[in-house]
Amino acid sequence: MVSRLVDDLGTSSDEMRRDVSKSIQCYMHETGASEENAREYIQDLIDKTWKKMNKEEFEPSLLPQTLIEAAINLARTSQFVYRYGDGHSSQNDIMRHHISSLFINPIPLPGLEESHITA
Repeated sequence: MVSRLVDDLGTSSDEMRRDVSKSIQCYMHETGASEENAREYIQDLIDKTWKKMNKEEFEPSLLPQTLIEAAINLARTSQFVYRYGDGHSSQNDIMRHHISSLFINPIPLPGLEESHITA
């Protein structure tokens, strides 16, 4: 749910112009809310879903811990990708910087010099 909703928040402006239905538009249509109020409502749903997931992670659960961790990691990834808009299909400069920081210019670890690394 978090993944779907943060995607909608990040991509809704572009997709409104293409007439693609998203949770924001559905809420606006069903309630007559403004786009701003619909975004606040969707953000509230995301916050409530995070609280439920955190409860599952830190309290005894019938669900396997690996399933809970996978769901939480997927939600974290989605929040990261869509934090500044559509970081997936139309990458902006912020997302390009994050990707190059991960794969091209990683943070050097203290005590590990290139001479210690062997292929």
